[in-house]
Amino acid sequence: MPKASVIIPTYNRSGAVKEAIGCVLAQTEPDSEIIVVDDGSMDDTRSVVENMADKRVSYYYKTNGGPASARNFGLSKAGGDYIAFLDHDDLWPEDYLEVMVSHLEDNSEIGAVYSPITVVHPDGRKVESYKRPEGKSGWVTLDLFKRGFIWTSATVIRKSFLKDFYFDESLRKSYEDGDFFLRLSTRCTFLFVGDVEAIKREHAENLSAKVGVLPTRIMVLERFYFRLGGNKLIPAGIARRKLSHASRKVAEAYRHRQNRSAAITLYKHAIRYWPADLRLYSGLCKTLLLSKKNDANPHWRMPEPLPDIGI
Repeated sequence: MPKASVIIPTYNRSGAVKEAIGCVLAQTEPDSEIIVVDDGSMDDTRSVVENMADKRVSYYYKTNGGPASARNFGLSKAGGDYIAFLDHDDLWPEDYLEVMVSHLEDNSEIGAVYSPITVVHPDGRKVESYKRPEGKSGWVTLDLFKRGFIWTSATVIRKSFLKDFYFDESLRKSYEDGDFFLRLSTRCTFLFVGDVEAIKREHAENLSAKVGVLPTRIMVLERFYFRLGGNKLIPAGIARRKLSHASRKVAEAYRHRQNRSAAITLYKHAIRYWPADLRLYSGLCKTLLLSKKNDANPHWRMPEPLPDIGI
């Protein structure tokens, strides 16, 4: 059995996935398998992957179900002791997997390791995810609830902690990764590794660029806090302030897009959590002044709560 399983979900990005596979094949950690999960691509992804002809690479095609579904499928095929996810747009330096796995092997009590990322924009501009001293280690649930800072392509997880644990496939459009790591953080400790960095390549077709404004993060945080035991781990004041802040951010985005009904609903949602925040009343007043006639979705309502899921 391989030491590490690298799961690469992909959809209609044959050129990018070829580069992602290539960077894994070039890793200095030789004992790995690469599981490519084609989530319903309609381009030449199959032929591109199969033409690479390396015994470490396995190709699977499935009907389109979104990133969470593709990663879960890959998990069902993984045989390694350590699990790494690499999105098709992302890359690793050649010693990435070796460094990350070695930290897990040297720290048997740690369930997952994560690194910084460098975001590369289409114009060549590079932005680091955060400064190395800001990396958190240990039980990071409270920190993750406050702010997401762990990326799927920058993490290696001990497989034993993923028994009966999956991505939420109901989150097809956004934040399935943030939800996954928030829940996982209650199962195991994390170790920040600043020795290496993953590379995230931004482009116009990124899923995040297509999604637009959604209240998904609010719903993930609410489910975690109220229904998955988060209230035992997160102080009430911190949780309510965060839920208010998350609601305000989405309300502001809707307001700037002239989506009056959605913005009003979300400002009121934010006020219920943290009525002392004066910015909420200012934003609500500005929203009420918007034209009802120009509202693209005047009957907008908060989505139904997320389905229950194991933690």
